[in-house]
Amino acid sequence: MNTKADKTIDFKKDDHVEQILGYDNNLLIRDLFEIMNEVLANRDLATYKHTLRVAHIAKAVGKELDLSDKELTILELGCLVHDIGKTAIPDAVLLKPDLFNDQDRRIMEYHPLIGAKLFAPRLHDDRITNIILRHHERLDGTGYPQGLFASEIDTFSRIAAVADEFEALTSNRPYKTAFSVNVALSILQYEAEKGSLDADIVNALSRIASTLVLKDVTLYPTGNFMEEIEHFRRDTFFRDTLSELYNYRYLLVLDNLKVLGEKGTDGYLLILVSFRGMGRFQVDHGVIVASQVHDEIGQRLKDTVAMYRKKRLNYDGSVMLFRKHCDYMIYAEGNSEESFKDFIQDIRQKVTQTHYEWGVETNCHRIWFPRSTPIELGMTRLFSLQVQDIESCSIKDSES
Repeated sequence: MNTKADKTIDFKKDDHVEQILGYDNNLLIRDLFEIMNEVLANRDLATYKHTLRVAHIAKAVGKELDLSDKELTILELGCLVHDIGKTAIPDAVLLKPDLFNDQDRRIMEYHPLIGAKLFAPRLHDDRITNIILRHHERLDGTGYPQGLFASEIDTFSRIAAVADEFEALTSNRPYKTAFSVNVALSILQYEAEKGSLDADIVNALSRIASTLVLKDVTLYPTGNFMEEIEHFRRDTFFRDTLSELYNYRYLLVLDNLKVLGEKGTDGYLLILVSFRGMGRFQVDHGVIVASQVHDEIGQRLKDTVAMYRKKRLNYDGSVMLFRKHCDYMIYAEGNSEESFKDFIQDIRQKVTQTHYEWGVETNCHRIWFPRSTPIELGMTRLFSLQVQDIESCSIKDSES
């Protein structure tokens, strides 16, 4: 098979692997693998947590399949570094809070090749390199990066593939919430039935799934400062460089991470400031002036938000300002809508000031939600008010 992997990965062959590495007592080898895993933690904490859980799942499945202790060690070490190639994947792909487009997917599919290329020339055991290279391969040839079929995929890689997908299904992601164990197993069973995953391995996982304890990782290998670095990385990805405002979808990510309301607040307020007349204003005054006016109201809203914002540990304050295309959205958490009376008045004043100065028609919608309301549902309700307002104006215009 003439593939990109064949051209770039130089596998080392050795018939005396066990003697050379000595997996039973060679602590240096394990230390090196743990160092590589910590390098991954410094690059992407979420992937680091994922690899630890995949290694735990794979080892448990291996025990259920009666693998030897040496084989279990090889399987565990391989799974610890199976995603090491993601250290080379850009944040624009790693942190994307949505499904991949074709280019995103193509970039992400390089990570097994990158990881395998890193290990293959330096490690005298192809089984570990194969786990890195083949954990996304599927028995029916639909996997990547080589599109291998069943006879070409070893047992260790098959176990890693099942463990990897099970962990992904049962974990929260920026674009989805976690499935239950039962739902995840049913998905794996379906894939096994259609010939994508190894049925014996999926059945082995099904027998032990209820006993697996996949606790979240709270101990960071590089110390507490890694959490701050990770927050900065995430925040920077969603913040516009010029305006320094967050994209509104960042709020969905924070909600998915379950970090909002960390001070025990009872609810939150969503405010949408929309420019119904900006299109006409742009035609009358030009793109440059319209952009300046838009930035000016944004700066006024930023200054107001800063006055009322209270410090939070895992995100940028109790009151945050977001961009939603040409509109602005504000999230404010507290114990009642009444507590934001002065804040709401100041926001309305800034909006009214813009109207008086430039004649831009600006609407301001707001809704108070209990803390139990998911942000996605809250946004949907808020944006529906904007749609109703636009439709109402369209009806009036047609009647006139």
